[in-house]
Amino acid sequence: MRCNGGNNMSEIWAIIVIAILVLIVYGIVSSKLSARRQREAREKMLPYLDETIVPDRRHNLFMSDGRKFMDVRILGTTDPKLGQSPLGDWGLMLVILMDSGKKAFIRPSSVRCIEEA
Repeated sequence: MRCNGGNNMSEIWAIIVIAILVLIVYGIVSSKLSARRQREAREKMLPYLDETIVPDRRHNLFMSDGRKFMDVRILGTTDPKLGQSPLGDWGLMLVILMDSGKKAFIRPSSVRCIEEA
C-alpha cells in the first residue's frame, strides 16, 4: 500500500489560499459597490457643489473654542515644511488678515464654520 498524504495536503492548502484570495477580492469589490451606491443616493438627496473659499474675500470665522474672527480676509495657507517655523513644526496653518492689518495664523482643524461676510 502507498500513502499519498503529502500530495493531498498541498492541494488542500492551495484550495484554502485560493478561497482566502477570493474572499478578499469579494470584500474589496463589495465595499466599493456599497460606497458608490451610498454616494449616488446622497447625491440624489443633496447634490455636491463645486464651491470653495475664495481668497481676499471677507469672511467670518467661528472657532471651536468659541472665538470669532469677524470680517477678516483669508489670505491662504502656509507651506508646512519641517524646520520652517522657529517655534517648531506647527504644520499647515490658515493665514488671515485682520482689520488691524495684522496677520493671524490659525489651525484649520480649529475652525468650525466659515461664513461669507
